[in-house]
Amino acid sequence: MKIYITTDLEGVAGVVDHRQQCWFDGKYYGQARRLATLELNALVEGLLEAGAKDIFAWDGHAMFPGSIDIEILHPECRLIMGAGDGGPVGMDKSYNALFQIGIHAMADTAKASMAHGGWELNGRKLGEIGMNALLAGLNDIPFVFVSGDKAAAKEATALVTGVETAIVKWALSEKATGLAQAATVSLSPEKARQIIKRNAIKAVGKIGEIKPFKIDPPYLLNWRFFNTEEADKMLNSFPEAKRIDDLTLEFKADDFCKLPLV
Repeated sequence: MKIYITTDLEGVAGVVDHRQQCWFDGKYYGQARRLATLELNALVEGLLEAGAKDIFAWDGHAMFPGSIDIEILHPECRLIMGAGDGGPVGMDKSYNALFQIGIHAMADTAKASMAHGGWELNGRKLGEIGMNALLAGLNDIPFVFVSGDKAAAKEATALVTGVETAIVKWALSEKATGLAQAATVSLSPEKARQIIKRNAIKAVGKIGEIKPFKIDPPYLLNWRFFNTEEADKMLNSFPEAKRIDDLTLEFKADDFCKLPLV
Protein backbone atom coordinates (compact mmCIF):
# COMPACT_ATOMS: atom_id res chain seq x y z
CA MET A 1 0.00 0.00 0.00
CA LYS A 2 1.44 3.35 -1.11
CA ILE A 3 0.31 6.57 0.59
CA TYR A 4 0.73 10.25 -0.36
CA ILE A 5 0.58 12.86 2.43
CA THR A 6 0.33 16.64 2.11
CA THR A 7 1.56 18.70 5.06
CA ASP A 8 1.06 22.29 6.20
CA LEU A 9 1.54 24.36 9.35
CA GLU A 10 -1.65 26.34 9.96
CA GLY A 11 -3.72 23.30 10.94
CA VAL A 12 -1.29 21.93 13.54
CA ALA A 13 -2.26 21.77 17.23
CA GLY A 14 -0.67 24.64 19.15
CA VAL A 15 -0.12 26.81 16.06
CA VAL A 16 -2.23 29.99 16.33
CA ASP A 17 -0.04 32.93 15.26
CA HIS A 18 0.86 33.15 11.59
CA ARG A 19 3.59 35.77 11.88
CA GLN A 20 5.43 34.17 14.81
CA GLN A 21 4.92 30.50 13.94
CA CYS A 22 4.49 30.20 10.18
CA TRP A 23 7.03 32.70 8.77
CA PHE A 24 10.61 31.55 8.30
CA ASP A 25 11.94 34.30 10.60
CA GLY A 26 9.19 33.94 13.20
CA LYS A 27 10.32 33.54 16.80
CA TYR A 28 8.36 30.30 17.20
CA TYR A 29 8.77 28.95 13.67
CA GLY A 30 11.05 26.17 14.85
CA GLN A 31 8.47 25.14 17.43
CA ALA A 32 5.72 24.99 14.82
CA ARG A 33 7.87 22.86 12.48
CA ARG A 34 8.66 20.47 15.31
CA LEU A 35 4.97 20.15 16.24
CA ALA A 36 4.06 19.57 12.58
CA THR A 37 6.73 16.90 12.17
CA LEU A 38 5.61 15.04 15.28
CA GLU A 39 2.02 15.06 13.99
CA LEU A 40 3.26 13.67 10.68
CA ASN A 41 5.19 11.00 12.56
CA ALA A 42 2.04 10.00 14.44
CA LEU A 43 0.20 9.69 11.13
CA VAL A 44 3.00 7.54 9.71
CA GLU A 45 2.86 5.27 12.78
CA GLY A 46 -0.86 4.78 12.21
CA LEU A 47 -0.36 4.03 8.53
CA LEU A 48 2.35 1.48 9.23
CA GLU A 49 0.21 -0.20 11.85
CA ALA A 50 -2.62 -0.40 9.30
CA GLY A 51 -0.40 -2.06 6.71
CA ALA A 52 1.08 0.75 4.58
CA LYS A 53 4.46 -0.05 3.04
CA ASP A 54 5.46 3.04 1.04
CA ILE A 55 4.80 6.47 2.57
CA PHE A 56 5.69 9.80 0.93
CA ALA A 57 5.01 13.25 2.37
CA TRP A 58 5.10 16.52 0.43
CA ASP A 59 6.22 19.53 2.46
CA GLY A 60 3.55 21.98 1.35
CA HIS A 61 4.46 25.08 3.38
CA ALA A 62 6.36 27.28 0.91
CA MET A 63 9.97 26.56 -0.06
CA PHE A 64 12.71 25.12 2.18
CA PRO A 65 12.81 24.94 5.17
CA GLY A 66 9.05 24.39 4.87
CA SER A 67 6.96 22.79 7.59
CA ILE A 68 8.85 19.56 8.32
CA ASP A 69 12.07 19.10 10.30
CA ILE A 70 13.77 16.22 8.52
CA GLU A 71 16.10 15.54 11.45
CA ILE A 72 13.20 14.22 13.52
CA LEU A 73 11.16 12.76 10.65
CA HIS A 74 9.92 9.19 11.06
CA PRO A 75 12.46 6.85 9.43
CA GLU A 76 9.78 5.12 7.34
CA CYS A 77 8.58 8.36 5.72
CA ARG A 78 10.18 9.83 2.60
CA LEU A 79 9.93 13.60 2.29
CA ILE A 80 9.38 15.56 -0.93
CA MET A 81 11.35 18.77 -0.34
CA GLY A 82 12.08 22.02 -2.13
CA ALA A 83 9.02 21.84 -4.37
CA GLY A 84 7.18 24.92 -3.08
CA ASP A 85 3.51 25.10 -2.20
CA GLY A 86 1.88 25.19 -5.63
CA GLY A 87 0.34 21.74 -5.25
CA PRO A 88 1.36 18.15 -4.48
CA VAL A 89 4.42 17.15 -6.49
CA GLY A 90 5.13 13.64 -7.79
CA MET A 91 1.60 12.35 -7.27
CA ASP A 92 0.63 9.68 -9.79
CA LYS A 93 -1.64 6.67 -10.17
CA SER A 94 0.70 4.43 -8.18
CA TYR A 95 -0.64 5.83 -4.90
CA ASN A 96 -3.57 4.21 -3.09
CA ALA A 97 -4.78 7.20 -1.06
CA LEU A 98 -4.25 10.85 -0.16
CA PHE A 99 -3.92 11.99 3.46
CA GLN A 100 -3.81 15.72 4.34
CA ILE A 101 -2.33 16.83 7.67
CA GLY A 102 -1.97 20.21 9.38
CA ILE A 103 -4.29 21.80 6.81
CA HIS A 104 -6.51 24.88 7.13
CA ALA A 105 -9.87 26.02 5.82
CA MET A 106 -10.30 28.31 2.81
CA ALA A 107 -10.35 32.11 3.03
CA ASP A 108 -13.41 33.89 4.46
CA THR A 109 -14.37 30.93 6.66
CA ALA A 110 -15.88 31.80 10.03
CA LYS A 111 -14.76 29.96 13.18
CA ALA A 112 -11.51 29.03 11.48
CA SER A 113 -7.87 29.26 12.52
CA MET A 114 -5.71 31.11 9.97
CA ALA A 115 -8.00 30.29 7.04
CA HIS A 116 -6.61 31.43 3.69
CA GLY A 117 -6.42 30.46 0.04
CA GLY A 118 -9.43 30.05 -2.15
CA TRP A 119 -10.52 29.76 -5.74
CA GLU A 120 -13.68 29.31 -7.74
CA LEU A 121 -13.44 26.37 -10.13
CA ASN A 122 -16.34 25.74 -12.53
CA GLY A 123 -18.54 27.76 -10.19
CA ARG A 124 -17.51 25.81 -7.07
CA LYS A 125 -15.52 27.37 -4.24
CA LEU A 126 -12.44 25.37 -3.25
CA GLY A 127 -9.57 25.87 -0.84
CA GLU A 128 -6.27 24.06 -0.64
CA ILE A 129 -8.04 20.97 0.71
CA GLY A 130 -10.24 20.75 -2.36
CA MET A 131 -7.48 21.51 -4.83
CA ASN A 132 -5.24 18.81 -3.35
CA ALA A 133 -8.15 16.35 -3.34
CA LEU A 134 -8.96 17.16 -6.96
CA LEU A 135 -5.39 16.63 -8.13
CA ALA A 136 -5.48 13.26 -6.38
CA GLY A 137 -8.85 12.47 -7.92
CA LEU A 138 -7.57 13.14 -11.41
CA ASN A 139 -5.07 10.35 -10.71
CA ASP A 140 -7.89 8.12 -9.39
CA ILE A 141 -6.57 8.51 -5.83
CA PRO A 142 -9.19 8.85 -3.06
CA PHE A 143 -8.83 11.54 -0.39
CA VAL A 144 -9.50 9.65 2.85
CA PHE A 145 -8.09 11.66 5.78
CA VAL A 146 -7.60 15.22 7.01
CA SER A 147 -6.26 16.71 10.23
CA GLY A 148 -6.56 20.37 11.18
CA ASP A 149 -9.05 22.64 12.87
CA LYS A 150 -12.79 22.01 13.02
CA ALA A 151 -13.46 24.32 10.06
CA ALA A 152 -11.01 22.41 7.87
CA ALA A 153 -12.65 19.12 8.83
CA LYS A 154 -16.07 20.54 7.97
CA GLU A 155 -14.79 21.72 4.59
CA ALA A 156 -13.34 18.29 3.82
CA THR A 157 -16.49 16.38 4.75
CA ALA A 158 -18.54 18.69 2.52
CA LEU A 159 -16.32 17.66 -0.40
CA VAL A 160 -15.93 13.94 0.22
CA THR A 161 -18.49 11.75 1.95
CA GLY A 162 -16.91 9.51 4.55
CA VAL A 163 -13.50 11.21 4.72
CA GLU A 164 -11.90 10.55 8.12
CA THR A 165 -11.08 13.64 10.19
CA ALA A 166 -8.82 14.42 13.13
CA ILE A 167 -9.82 17.72 14.74
CA VAL A 168 -6.94 19.12 16.81
CA LYS A 169 -8.25 22.65 17.50
CA TRP A 170 -11.19 24.97 16.88
CA ALA A 171 -11.47 28.76 16.63
CA LEU A 172 -14.03 30.66 18.67
CA SER A 173 -14.58 33.77 16.52
CA GLU A 174 -17.95 33.98 14.79
CA LYS A 175 -16.31 36.01 12.04
CA ALA A 176 -13.72 35.15 9.44
CA THR A 177 -10.37 36.32 10.83
CA GLY A 178 -8.07 35.20 8.03
CA LEU A 179 -4.42 35.00 9.08
CA ALA A 180 -4.92 37.24 12.10
CA GLN A 181 -4.49 35.64 15.50
CA ALA A 182 -7.88 34.66 16.95
CA ALA A 183 -9.11 32.92 20.08
CA THR A 184 -8.64 29.20 19.53
CA VAL A 185 -9.02 26.08 21.66
CA SER A 186 -6.20 23.62 21.00
CA LEU A 187 -5.66 20.08 22.13
CA SER A 188 -2.30 19.32 23.68
CA PRO A 189 0.20 18.17 21.04
CA GLU A 190 0.33 14.71 22.61
CA LYS A 191 -3.47 14.34 22.54
CA ALA A 192 -3.58 15.58 18.95
CA ARG A 193 -1.03 12.98 17.90
CA GLN A 194 -2.99 10.21 19.59
CA ILE A 195 -6.14 11.17 17.66
CA ILE A 196 -4.25 11.50 14.37
CA LYS A 197 -2.73 8.04 14.71
CA ARG A 198 -6.03 6.43 15.73
CA ASN A 199 -8.05 8.04 12.96
CA ALA A 200 -5.39 7.37 10.34
CA ILE A 201 -5.85 3.67 11.03
CA LYS A 202 -9.59 4.11 10.49
CA ALA A 203 -8.96 5.97 7.24
CA VAL A 204 -6.90 3.14 5.79
CA GLY A 205 -9.94 0.92 6.23
CA LYS A 206 -11.91 3.28 3.98
CA ILE A 207 -9.56 2.96 1.01
CA GLY A 208 -11.63 1.30 -1.69
CA GLU A 209 -14.87 2.65 -0.22
CA ILE A 210 -14.33 6.39 -0.75
CA LYS A 211 -14.47 7.50 -4.36
CA PRO A 212 -11.89 9.94 -5.78
CA PHE A 213 -13.01 13.58 -5.82
CA LYS A 214 -13.35 14.83 -9.39
CA ILE A 215 -14.55 17.84 -11.36
CA ASP A 216 -14.84 17.27 -15.10
CA PRO A 217 -13.09 19.51 -17.65
CA PRO A 218 -13.01 22.00 -19.22
CA TYR A 219 -11.91 24.17 -16.30
CA LEU A 220 -12.77 27.79 -15.62
CA LEU A 221 -10.82 29.16 -12.67
CA ASN A 222 -11.40 32.51 -10.98
CA TRP A 223 -8.62 33.62 -8.64
CA ARG A 224 -8.97 36.72 -6.46
CA PHE A 225 -5.66 38.09 -5.19
CA PHE A 226 -4.87 40.11 -2.07
CA ASN A 227 -3.57 43.10 -4.04
CA THR A 228 -3.14 44.36 -7.60
CA GLU A 229 0.63 43.71 -7.55
CA GLU A 230 0.04 39.96 -7.08
CA ALA A 231 -2.57 39.96 -9.85
CA ASP A 232 -0.23 41.87 -12.17
CA LYS A 233 2.60 39.43 -11.52
CA MET A 234 0.39 36.42 -12.28
CA LEU A 235 -0.93 38.06 -15.45
CA ASN A 236 2.65 38.56 -16.65
CA SER A 237 3.25 34.83 -16.20
CA PHE A 238 -0.10 33.83 -17.75
CA PRO A 239 -0.88 36.51 -20.35
CA GLU A 240 -3.73 34.38 -21.72
CA ALA A 241 -5.68 34.97 -18.49
CA LYS A 242 -8.66 37.33 -18.53
CA ARG A 243 -8.76 40.21 -16.06
CA ILE A 244 -12.18 40.43 -14.38
CA ASP A 245 -11.30 43.35 -12.11
CA ASP A 246 -8.23 44.81 -10.39
CA LEU A 247 -7.88 41.77 -8.10
CA THR A 248 -9.48 38.90 -10.05
CA LEU A 249 -8.14 36.86 -12.96
CA GLU A 250 -9.93 34.17 -14.97
CA PHE A 251 -8.08 31.15 -16.39
CA LYS A 252 -9.31 28.49 -18.81
CA ALA A 253 -7.81 25.06 -19.46
CA ASP A 254 -8.81 21.59 -20.59
CA ASP A 255 -6.03 20.12 -18.43
CA PHE A 256 -6.20 20.89 -14.70
CA CYS A 257 -2.42 20.69 -14.44
CA LYS A 258 -2.09 23.62 -16.85
CA LEU A 259 -3.85 25.97 -14.44
CA PRO A 260 -1.48 28.20 -12.41
CA LEU A 261 -1.99 26.28 -9.16
CA VAL A 262 -0.09 23.06 -9.82
